[in-house]
Amino acid sequence: MIPAAESAAASPKPRARAKTRTPSWRRRLGFTPLGRWYVGFTVGVGLAAVNTGNNLLFLVLGLLLSSIIVSGILAESSIKGVEVQRRLPEVAIAGTPALVGVAVSNRKARSPSFSLELRERGGDVSGNTFLVLLPPSSTQEATYRFTPARRGLHRLEQIEIVTRAPFGLFEKSKPIDAPSELIVFPQKISPPELHTDRLMRQGDEGTSRVGVGQEVHSLRDHRPGEDVRSIHWRTSARIGRLIGIDREQERRRRVCVVLDQRGLSGDPLERAVEDAAALFERELDQGGDVGLAVSGDALAAASGAAHRAAGLSLLALLEAREGMSAPIPDPHASSLYVSGRR
Repeated sequence: MIPAAESAAASPKPRARAKTRTPSWRRRLGFTPLGRWYVGFTVGVGLAAVNTGNNLLFLVLGLLLSSIIVSGILAESSIKGVEVQRRLPEVAIAGTPALVGVAVSNRKARSPSFSLELRERGGDVSGNTFLVLLPPSSTQEATYRFTPARRGLHRLEQIEIVTRAPFGLFEKSKPIDAPSELIVFPQKISPPELHTDRLMRQGDEGTSRVGVGQEVHSLRDHRPGEDVRSIHWRTSARIGRLIGIDREQERRRRVCVVLDQRGLSGDPLERAVEDAAALFERELDQGGDVGLAVSGDALAAASGAAHRAAGLSLLALLEAREGMSAPIPDPHASSLYVSGRR
């Protein structure tokens, strides 16, 4: 179940759609199988009472009708004053189960709510969860499992509060507008095998600047209070005083994953997107600065959790449209080209 970017390296956050307000008084009422049988039985008892004039049958009819009225009153009381807030997962991946949270609050001061079922309605996501008892003036959290079948944008529209309390004769429900969007990342796969001539690796090369690294940049006098690990002991022993080391700063590996989705559709497009996502994450895991170049868009090379989410969001929403420009690889990075063919 993925959920505008704050910056080029920030994860795009789904924007809530404009609400089409549903009146707070709106209710839906339907019979359960038991309710249909019960109403049919009540009608039969009523007809028998009228035809025979039997007082006992009229008494039974009164009890049956009273239970129907009480059922309606208690069902309305159970869903009245109940508010719901949905909590989407931070990360949702196609083909992988994700948990959607629901915070349910009972705003009534004295009356509890019983047997509440919460259902998703009107969007791309289906799911439901259940609460047995919600005490007055309390909030409880419940979750349901959602396994997205595809990458991309998933819209959620309403949450329906349903109860069959107290006798299970009727199903009474109240729809609540809760529009939101979730970006689902591409399915995780193993990175594709690429030929060595398809990728020029920079490795961790020196930059001729002082910094943190393995190679020696220059020698100098040791500074008081400096870490002893910065002392060059061989030179110090030779000249009779402590000599410190300035090491050469290393350049982080810079990689650009290139995907030209023009002319791709269906399974080839999905394979290409999954391959690009797998390579993008692999290079990030290996400590490089990684960028993306796709038809009509690009993401500058960077690293970190926010950059990972931004890249996967870009790939999750990727489409092939007519008139798109060719991808422009980062000229300062090694390029990984994705074709969609396996």
